[in-house]
Amino acid sequence: MKKALIVRLSSLGDVVLTSVVFDPLLKAGYKPYLLTFKPYDEVFQDDDRVEVIPVSKENFFKEIEKIPKDFDLKVDLHGNLKTFFLRLFLGGKWRKYKKESIRRRLSVYFKHFRKPFFVPEAYVKSLQGIIEVKNPRPFIKVSEERIREFKDLYGKYVVIAPGARYKKKRYPYFKELSELFIKEGINVVIVGDEKDREISKDFPGVNLCGKLSLIDVLGVIGGAELFVGNDSGLLHCARAVKTKAIQIYGGTHPTLGFSLYPDEGKVVCKCLDCQPCDVHGKGVCKIGNYECLNIPPIKIFEYAINILNTKP
Repeated sequence: MKKALIVRLSSLGDVVLTSVVFDPLLKAGYKPYLLTFKPYDEVFQDDDRVEVIPVSKENFFKEIEKIPKDFDLKVDLHGNLKTFFLRLFLGGKWRKYKKESIRRRLSVYFKHFRKPFFVPEAYVKSLQGIIEVKNPRPFIKVSEERIREFKDLYGKYVVIAPGARYKKKRYPYFKELSELFIKEGINVVIVGDEKDREISKDFPGVNLCGKLSLIDVLGVIGGAELFVGNDSGLLHCARAVKTKAIQIYGGTHPTLGFSLYPDEGKVVCKCLDCQPCDVHGKGVCKIGNYECLNIPPIKIFEYAINILNTKP
């Protein structure tokens, strides 16, 4: 079997979305090898379709010297300065994905540029002529034993992920939402990192923030009836384990490429004239009131109950 090198160094959500090309590449006769930063390699621990080449940010240029150069296909799904030097080092022909960087940045200032864009489709298009995929969806294998462990522990539950890198992306009413679920008799499990644990320290429910490896985070999300989170990396983990999700937008916008598809759950975005206010959601609200995130928790709860009641 031929070998394909897929490069996506970070961040978590972007790395998870590379999974859209694994099965199509295998079908086309290529074994996928994914080059990514540690610890993102952990999410593929149970997935035998892909070989992961983990590298550290600190020693990136030293560690890439050990990467073999005998790949039949090389694809850069990141497109930054580090991967530019990587392409020079490994040589040969490379395929790259169209990031629409200019359009996405212009969408911050001009509504005309806020057009539909989906990163999974852009990833797949970078391999046009080798693979053809009409409806790309992320998918990562997680062992049934791992998922069953969390189901046995917590029964029927929803997962809430309150974290995001920037304040403008963090929905402020997850505590109230958790209370609504528990009042309805629905168990709540909270996931995230150590910083998210501080955010959610007084939330009702089982708080696993900072306690799990990334593969176990996928396991607990995979066992859930529903995932509710921000426009963040864990949202894409939910997509990859096929758990229905509710995605709450703040300072970003679906036009940036990371929106759920309708069959994956519910997108909640007020789509104000000032959204997106930044490509990555950095900084503070320029208006000062974070109106984009002023969404009553009962509204999110109603969306959640509707999804739970319509699940097959």
